[in-house]
Amino acid sequence: MTDAAVIADDTESPNPSRTMEIVAAAASLAFMGLVLGLALNISLRAEAGPGQIDAKFWPTVLAITGIGLSLAQLIVAVVRPAPEREDLDALQSGGYRRVGATLIATALFVVAWNIGTVIAFGYRIELFPIAATIFLAVLIAVYGARGWKAYVFFPLPMALLAYLLFSVVLRIPL
Repeated sequence: MTDAAVIADDTESPNPSRTMEIVAAAASLAFMGLVLGLALNISLRAEAGPGQIDAKFWPTVLAITGIGLSLAQLIVAVVRPAPEREDLDALQSGGYRRVGATLIATALFVVAWNIGTVIAFGYRIELFPIAATIFLAVLIAVYGARGWKAYVFFPLPMALLAYLLFSVVLRIPL
């Protein structure tokens, strides 16, 4: 294969695919239906009073909004021709590796988050800020940090901000 052929292959954009558009919209609709089912099954400690909203409100609103948007996307995918995809980049090498590493890091983060706290050396240690900092640092490494500043000035402040906002200010247990 000549160099010109290799360059042409690298710059080719993916072909339009109506099937992909329909499958993506249907998967989104199914996922939002699952979210709605889970939102409606949230157990409440106490019912909300008149004029108040309870813990089911926002998840239900977001799920219904997602269902509406998914239905609109499904209708567009069925009725209109598949959109051109010239704005998409060609497949990059290492993309599947990055997605796999992201999924593994996310699963490990969720496991660490579910553990919650540990007691070490007589101290109760919250795992969320530690796990969130490590998770963000791993994602930065996977997606290509450009220097040490990215590891210092992004993961730690973001994890601490999330912890302080939700756990300390709003008193939502993490």
